[in-house]
Amino acid sequence: MNGLTFDIAHLLAGSLVLISFMMLYQDRLFALINVFALHAIVLALSVAWQAYIQDAHHLYITAAIALVFKAIVIPVGLHRIIQRLGIHRDIETAVGIGPTMLAGIGLVTLSMVLMLR
Repeated sequence: MNGLTFDIAHLLAGSLVLISFMMLYQDRLFALINVFALHAIVLALSVAWQAYIQDAHHLYITAAIALVFKAIVIPVGLHRIIQRLGIHRDIETAVGIGPTMLAGIGLVTLSMVLMLR
């Protein structure tokens, strides 16, 4: 991989981590489902980018499956279920957002430490 393709791959991977933290921060069901769909779109873009730079055509199918099911079918279904059940409310948290974010940061740090060993 040359510099630009490597940078784009890192940009997409970093975006996935950032959007994962956005999911930890959400306290409304609709917002959480929308961020989940955004995560799926970035995941599909990341897989499609790897398919392009590695010339691995089978990964395009994986990207399409992730896009169709995780970004469209599941969020639309969850939105419909929420509307039919009438559960438009905040998500009940067992632990506050601060400790949850700190735990997420700790897990990302641990994964980076283990990866760089």
